Amino acid sequence: MLVSKDENLKTSSVYVASLILKQIQKQKVNKISIFEVSKELRKHNISRYRHLFFGLAFLYSSGIIDFKDPFIYIKSKND
Repeated sequence: MLVSKDENLKTSSVYVASLILKQIQKQKVNKISIFEVSKELRKHNISRYRHLFFGLAFLYSSGIIDFKDPFIYIKSKND
């Protein structure tokens, strides 16, 4: 189950993941610093590392992103 009925939708992993992808898309780059992501999420009142972690884990397990410290990369279709 991606979203539980008992969970706040604004802190769900799917919602946080969408905010991360929107931030990357807004900057028009293929990579973003984890610090920039954290700063952007704070604007949406998401300040706990747990929500950031589960959002990133969702994107990684879906095969959308990859990591190279301290950057988050959008995976290309060839990867």
